[in-house]
Amino acid sequence: MLVKRLLLYLGIVTLSTPALCAQFYIVQDPRTNRCTISEQPPTTGDDRVVVGDGAYGDRASAEADMRTIAACTGS
Repeated sequence: MLVKRLLLYLGIVTLSTPALCAQFYIVQDPRTNRCTISEQPPTTGDDRVVVGDGAYGDRASAEADMRTIAACTGS
């Protein structure tokens, strides 16, 4: 019985772990002022910058916040 519960627990953890690790960033290219959503932050050699609140837990919240950021809307 304990082995079945342990295997069930490990199966649930294995399936949910990738969703917990996903992070999204709103990244702006300063040359074009265009914003995109990326799963990785810009590297040090990259001239793009992170705008917004940093890392977002899901893509939908990053997209919603990107619509409200003045630098991304062109206002």
